[in-house]
Amino acid sequence: MTTIHVLSGLDHPRLHFWRDKTSRSPSAHAYGVATSGKDANGLYAFTTMLDPHLHGDLHLLVHEDNNWESAAHRKTVPRTIQYRFPEELWCAHGAARVLAENPFVAAYDHVRIHLITAVKYRDGELIIWSPDQPDQRVAATDIDELGPYFDVALQGRDRHLFLFKFCDAYGAKEPDAANRLWSAHDGDEIWVHSESAAVGARLPSKETLVVHYLAPANADTAELHLWLENSAFETTFRGTPIGDGWIRFEQDIYTELPYRFLFKCPGLQPVWEDREATRNVFLRKGRTWTADGDGTQRMLGTSGAWTLEGDHELFGRKPTPSKNVTIEISCAATDAALAGDITLDVWVNKARSSSFTALPANTQGRWTFKAYPEVVTSFRFRKGDSVEPLERHTLKIARSVTGTTRRYAVLGRADVLTRKPVESLFSDPPFLIERPGVWIAGNHVRFVLHCPAASSAEIVGEWTDWQQEPVAMRSTRDGTYWWAEIPLATITDALGRTSIHGVLYKFLLNQVQLVQDPAADWVENSDPTRASKLVDHRHYNWRSTTWTRPGWEYLTIYQLHPTRFSQRTGTSGLAGATHELTAPDGYLRKINATAILLMPIGEFAGNEGWGYNPSYFYSVESSYGGPDALKTFVDAAHERGIAVLLDVVFNHAGASDNVLWSVAHESYFDGDTDWGAMINFDHPQVIHFFEQNLIHFMTQYRIDGFRFDFTRVIRYGHEWTYHVKQPGSGGGWNFMKRLQAAVRTVDGRCIMMAENYPNDWDLTQPHGPMDTQWADNFHDLLVDAAKGWDVMRELADAMKLTHTECARWHEATHFPESHDEVGNVANRIVNVAGFGQGLRRNKVAAAATLFCRGIPLWFMGAESGEWRQFMQNTNDTLDLDTYEQDAGAGCVRAWWNKLCELRRGNNRIEGPSPLRIHYAQDGMLVFSRGDAADFFVVLNFSNRGGEYSLATLDLPAGEYKELLNSTWGSYRVEGEDEHPNGGWNARLQRAYNLNVPDFGAVILERR
Repeated sequence: MTTIHVLSGLDHPRLHFWRDKTSRSPSAHAYGVATSGKDANGLYAFTTMLDPHLHGDLHLLVHEDNNWESAAHRKTVPRTIQYRFPEELWCAHGAARVLAENPFVAAYDHVRIHLITAVKYRDGELIIWSPDQPDQRVAATDIDELGPYFDVALQGRDRHLFLFKFCDAYGAKEPDAANRLWSAHDGDEIWVHSESAAVGARLPSKETLVVHYLAPANADTAELHLWLENSAFETTFRGTPIGDGWIRFEQDIYTELPYRFLFKCPGLQPVWEDREATRNVFLRKGRTWTADGDGTQRMLGTSGAWTLEGDHELFGRKPTPSKNVTIEISCAATDAALAGDITLDVWVNKARSSSFTALPANTQGRWTFKAYPEVVTSFRFRKGDSVEPLERHTLKIARSVTGTTRRYAVLGRADVLTRKPVESLFSDPPFLIERPGVWIAGNHVRFVLHCPAASSAEIVGEWTDWQQEPVAMRSTRDGTYWWAEIPLATITDALGRTSIHGVLYKFLLNQVQLVQDPAADWVENSDPTRASKLVDHRHYNWRSTTWTRPGWEYLTIYQLHPTRFSQRTGTSGLAGATHELTAPDGYLRKINATAILLMPIGEFAGNEGWGYNPSYFYSVESSYGGPDALKTFVDAAHERGIAVLLDVVFNHAGASDNVLWSVAHESYFDGDTDWGAMINFDHPQVIHFFEQNLIHFMTQYRIDGFRFDFTRVIRYGHEWTYHVKQPGSGGGWNFMKRLQAAVRTVDGRCIMMAENYPNDWDLTQPHGPMDTQWADNFHDLLVDAAKGWDVMRELADAMKLTHTECARWHEATHFPESHDEVGNVANRIVNVAGFGQGLRRNKVAAAATLFCRGIPLWFMGAESGEWRQFMQNTNDTLDLDTYEQDAGAGCVRAWWNKLCELRRGNNRIEGPSPLRIHYAQDGMLVFSRGDAADFFVVLNFSNRGGEYSLATLDLPAGEYKELLNSTWGSYRVEGEDEHPNGGWNARLQRAYNLNVPDFGAVILERR
């Protein structure tokens, strides 16, 4: 894991990463990372998984939506000497420099800055700036032989780091590429060159850089391309051959400045070395130095630098291939396609010509050769003109290693092994692979992992004393899954337990990389350093044994956040919500919803948030209580006749703690979204992963339905569209159809609900993959109506969509509030309605939602008149105590509950019962429900109450009684007057007038 601290003036900054593969342009493997908030120093902290096994430079830019920092500020993420990514980095919006040392462990009160320039900016000023603070302009203290110098007094955060540049006497600033970042590690006196971002900690002078280069054997000539990062300086020059393939290059450069260089050979293809071979070098007092990726400086000596074609390593003297290496093929993947007389080609890292070509095996069937210490050695097997279907195997031998280094290769897999893998490594299991992850079958535990690039996979855990006695896994013959089967007793006997429930485990890849199970049912948390937990689903004893999934007409849905709903009992997560279901005075027992939609419960990074940054799709968030907590909640709900639905995020994975990226990013992702890497919707193992995920929650947790987050990205992920930053390969429609088919194999009554903005109604029509979708227009227009806008005709059209656009009544889910609409913006109905009108218009919105045709849904708190925004990244909960004590909240809740009571089990309101619009103007909307206009609903969003002719409102012929009135005493709020119409004794007809309350609702029922 790498935490990146970013100084930014943006309100909601994000990071965008990409990797150079074969060019300097961003590749298709870009993904974004969302911030977890500011740290104590005012920098935004981002934590993400950066895979060290991916070659090439990794870059990042800071942005907010489409507001990108300049391309001149492209930041290259440094690597350590082991070519891994550091655990912490620091950078700033507006500068390209990335720091690998914490600038906050040192501080200075003053700094002197020397500008080396002959003419430019010599008479100008120094600008000290930060993205989140005003600029500070500093006049020159004096001028010496190099140029002006500036003495700066520092305070606050500037004592640790700040940005700076220069402007001339007319105020014209240096170009963006010259934006510099000073760190306290640079010291209190620095030297910089005009229009160069490099910062030197010592007085520079000019000295001669000497580089010795071992060119490719088939190169006629070679040239060294030298440049100063973030500067206009670059030069290319030829060297002088000195024998044995070595070429000497000399060039005068400034000391103390970080130069970089690559080689090109005009007669070769490709002409340029791989960018992974970019070297870092600087001169200091007659000596040549290099800087490793983590900022560590190493002195090479006085004779210049020595380097090998294709690798970034620099030496202080001529390197020799002094390390003995033995390679043995342990086995071959099915697709390796090599057999018989196999030879070996060996290179220095990404060199364009090989050190050994067609090297034969010795009499023991092994290959031996000499390798350079501290340099990546790459190799690949061949038979004639046929080669392995991979780029190359790699290894690196430390200088301190003595004797022969033995490695084991698996043909067709890149990683080499230090131990010989298990026999029959590629063989199919004696059981059907039901799902990825772990499950119990009889007296055995079965483990399955999709990691097709691995050469070896093993299981380690508490019962194996972790890595002391790992359990070998085998690969299926087609290479798609690693599998193992272990007797239950092996685990329980080793630990002296009666159950495996809660036992810790991890996977060990290629004998070196520990990862959690990407399909674990339970994890300690999403941190890669923590472990997964085994789950025995037989461990839980269900009480609600008679529950069956209801018909969709039964559903009146209450959306809640597992932790942010209630913590008033001292419990958090699902336990708190369960208490509100089971306690005699529990709040959820006072709400007449028939279904609860839980916001995402899959394990995500951190403990705060909404859950839309999933890390583990099968695992119940640890801070919510884990798997047993979810079962307990579902059980309690079912005992009380309440269905439970889950919000699932299948369009992207979280940008941090992304275990799927670490294990098999080539399979799981093939595009990019605003929220994280896009799921690869047409990959067979990915489809299987998510099919079984739904079945898992249906069978093991008895979930009754699913809401799918932003399905538009799934459907149109292959196009440049809203929230898609890099299109994927497509297949989203078929992906959703496969999910639908999987759900139907368990229970056709399990509802599949889409969030799809704007609405695409073919998504939910009979041939579509979804059963219902959130009605976007209804919500937006209902909010506008609550604001007092006269949008009655448009709102009427939105309500009629359930007839005009939908083939079936249930295709539209109507809601006045949802987590997005009250979280991303402050669109609570009570909040937008205005002072003294919020609770009243809330009741009108409730009547519109609960008597509309389709499936009704609302977000927690609306039923008690909540007005506060549902903020992200906090632990704020609903104030349930106030809800229960406040008279106004109680009246609003009584109204919602009465509407739910009238709807439930009434086929003239729920289900396919028709809806007809009768009147829509002047802030008033009137509609009827039922074949014979059985219910006549009058909604008044305006302040124009009073007598209205029922003929004008188009009451159908017949006799009606007043069924419900929002101004009756039990529902009266905000000092509103009662507008009676005779109640149950009324005999209202078209010839009568109706007393319509301002900001109120009246419901009539045919007698």
